[in-house]
Amino acid sequence: MRNIKKWTALFLSMTIGLGSLVGCSKQDAGNESSVGNEQKTENAQSAETQQSSAEVEEEDPFLTGEKPVLNILYYNQAYDMNADAAKAIMEEITGYEVVYHNLPSENASEKLMLEIASGAEYDMIYRCKTSDYRELVSQNAAMDVTELLNKYGNEVLQNVGELDWEMVTDENGAITGIPYPGAQQPADTLYGKFTGGIAFRSDILEELDKEIPTTIDEFYDVLVAYKNKTGNAALTMKSTAFVAAITSAFGIAGCEWYDVDGELVHRVRLDGLKDYIAFMQKLYAEGLLDNDMPINASKNCREKFANGTALCMPLDFWDIPTIKSAMEVSNPEAKAVFSVAMSADEDTAGFVSVSSGAGEICVIPKTAKNPEHAMIWYNIISNTENCKRIYIGEEGVSYEVVDGEYYPLFPAFDEYVNSDKYTGSVEGGEMKKQWMARARKTTEMAEAFEQMNENADSYTRYDTVEKYASNLPAIKENATALNSAISDIIIAGIVEGGDAQAVVDKIIETWEREGGLDCEKEINEWYVEFNK
Repeated sequence: MRNIKKWTALFLSMTIGLGSLVGCSKQDAGNESSVGNEQKTENAQSAETQQSSAEVEEEDPFLTGEKPVLNILYYNQAYDMNADAAKAIMEEITGYEVVYHNLPSENASEKLMLEIASGAEYDMIYRCKTSDYRELVSQNAAMDVTELLNKYGNEVLQNVGELDWEMVTDENGAITGIPYPGAQQPADTLYGKFTGGIAFRSDILEELDKEIPTTIDEFYDVLVAYKNKTGNAALTMKSTAFVAAITSAFGIAGCEWYDVDGELVHRVRLDGLKDYIAFMQKLYAEGLLDNDMPINASKNCREKFANGTALCMPLDFWDIPTIKSAMEVSNPEAKAVFSVAMSADEDTAGFVSVSSGAGEICVIPKTAKNPEHAMIWYNIISNTENCKRIYIGEEGVSYEVVDGEYYPLFPAFDEYVNSDKYTGSVEGGEMKKQWMARARKTTEMAEAFEQMNENADSYTRYDTVEKYASNLPAIKENATALNSAISDIIIAGIVEGGDAQAVVDKIIETWEREGGLDCEKEINEWYVEFNK
């Protein structure tokens, strides 16, 4: 584990070279007082550099010269990222013109790897999934950005936590990614945790005289009632192995690793996996689950839900504006209402996980044409005040703060509907506060958000730290392929039916043969040190 003092020293040496670029001087006194004699000695030895910092900045062509157009690769979005109002705000703040390129909505990871393998000159791959980051590292496609951070990344270094840096630091000390902490859930409440689940059409629930199901038996009964009334499969979804709103009833939250008597155990070894698979097999066999599930794309599912030929589907609440418009064609009064974490029975709470650590990672590929400028740009949008301006705008104009809570002000906030896709790495607790304004950015979204979270603190919470272990050699080498293989086995098992235990046995066999035992060994050795 990398020592925190080492990162403090790195931050100090970096501030020497940047001076007034983004107003970091206000941090110097506090940071210097926290370092030991060793770091102070390093500072004394670099006094000459301190004295000439202004000259260094003045002479650095990357800071003072012409700014190139930056090409940024990101996942698919349902809008034109290059025409968004928030992009213009971001470009005004940074001084950089940015062109966004989007991966397709389907098979995005495969397309990403093909793009990078072809030598495409993207200056940054923005906010990768951790699985895609691991694959890029394994393909030796991610640049070591240690020196770039040291020279141009002071805001990033101070905003990202020590454990997050371990996620992207290899055994030789090379940093191959920039963690994006995002909005982090507070320790004292689950309110705000839920941003999606199983969405139900409110109008059809009313026709069936049913409430939003909270237990797994109620869920089954609602699906049966819909099938009996319409002859259609009630639940539609794309090809998915784990649906967190359903697995919660079987003791499996939305994460992979669970502390069982002080040891981390992967979900493939949890007792509830067999029962979950058996339940999904039952839904499929009885025609309650869309038989097109193995080949469904997201678009197909949304069409069935929107036109009323399906009762429910997994949905994120930020998709509500689009879904609402589509639903209005069949019924203007219809709403999407959510079950977020079903329980085993009325006497048991739903089981949900809260993840610490960055869930997304920015990568500067080795093929980048402008890596220095990419880091400078990202550092500017990682400044807390810059980020707030891009993310939610100006207090009293586009948002207000009431009793410590952020609320949007319309119509000015309309410019910030997609603004979360233009920000950098900011401390997660602060981002969560600002995110609350975004959760309420349309009437329909605000209503759904409140409905999903109205009983948030009644659920059983599991705080997972598995993201911090994502850079362990065995995890990097095996996790992506293992998860893909396990997913394929579960989906095939749901469709083919048969003995659920046999499906689990096949999963365990694959897990142990394809590197799972190495993952278990390494992550538990890490966990011992982590707990110290």
